Amino acid sequence: MITAIDMIGTSLGSGTKTYNLNFCIYLSKLNLKDKIYIFITEDYFKHVSDIKNEKIKYIVKSNFLNNIFFRLLWMQFFLPIELKLLKVNQLFSPMNMGPVLIKLFKINFVLALHSNLPWVYFSKMPGNYFRNFLTKYLMEISVQACDKLIVDSDFAKNEIVNLLDIDKDKVFSVYLGVDKKYLINENNKFYIKNFDYENYFISVLSCVKYHNIINLLKGFKLFQLENNFKVKFVLVLQILDKDYFKEIRNFVEKNFKENEIIFFHNLNNNFLINLYKNAKFYIFSSYCEVFGLTSLEAMSQGCPVIISNKSALREVNSHAATYFDPDNEIDIKENIKKILFNENYKNEMIKKGNIHFKKFNWRDTVSQTLKILED
Repeated sequence: MITAIDMIGTSLGSGTKTYNLNFCIYLSKLNLKDKIYIFITEDYFKHVSDIKNEKIKYIVKSNFLNNIFFRLLWMQFFLPIELKLLKVNQLFSPMNMGPVLIKLFKINFVLALHSNLPWVYFSKMPGNYFRNFLTKYLMEISVQACDKLIVDSDFAKNEIVNLLDIDKDKVFSVYLGVDKKYLINENNKFYIKNFDYENYFISVLSCVKYHNIINLLKGFKLFQLENNFKVKFVLVLQILDKDYFKEIRNFVEKNFKENEIIFFHNLNNNFLINLYKNAKFYIFSSYCEVFGLTSLEAMSQGCPVIISNKSALREVNSHAATYFDPDNEIDIKENIKKILFNENYKNEMIKKGNIHFKKFNWRDTVSQTLKILED
């Protein structure tokens, strides 16, 4: 059987890019039975070109396909034709959607879905209404049309089965892994120039409404009003919703002094290691996650985690994190106090996190996915 994998994705440093590159790297290390074609853009290919496997052939496409409009056009109308010419029997698309006409070409279709957001918090999606409606429509058609659906957690599986009334037997949950750069126990030389790596806590997240950033800031403000303890809040953001970012900046200007809140935009991921390692704690306040990698990354660097009690976050982080209600500013404030002022509790969370993150690795992710593809 010949399988093709569509790894054409965004050029941003996002979860999509993390998934695609790690999948390619660890797939190349496996003893594969059948031939696999991987569609990939030039900027992704440079990260994996030196890893060889005689069963894998990369089909390298222009970086123009990083643009969502050109990517959708190619995916829906040109990819099926290319698959037919290559005599492909099965397409694996880990991009939340696939070509809706693929069944006409008699090609099996396996989809990986990394977000349930369009069906849960449509109004909180970044972008304009038309684009979001089209995204939801294509994702839903893809979910209904696929032969097998792979999701990132048991929570995601149960939620999507109930939301779309699909056969639970065609849905498989496969956990993601922690990127290998967080597993290397050596000094990292990536430090941000002129940044003071002391007395701060951190959140690494996309600037979108469902990540609930303003409530985090409100909780931090309550902490400041009650405690004479100087600590900075560092936000590492991918700005996907520009209007929401303006709202955040306005809130910060009205409520905080200069340098109490520090923004880093589109930061190279290599800088995250030392940011995690030196932070007092990591905090994340999302309403809607089917997995969430950043909390595990923080744990890998000895950083205690405070996290929302919503969606799949309890399943993924288990007993190794402290949980809060993202709608409750007082709860956020109290958990900040607990980590900062209770040294024994903080050390216990670090210890648990150091054990917990090791349960998630990309070799298992890729091996389990390959088994689903081969069955």
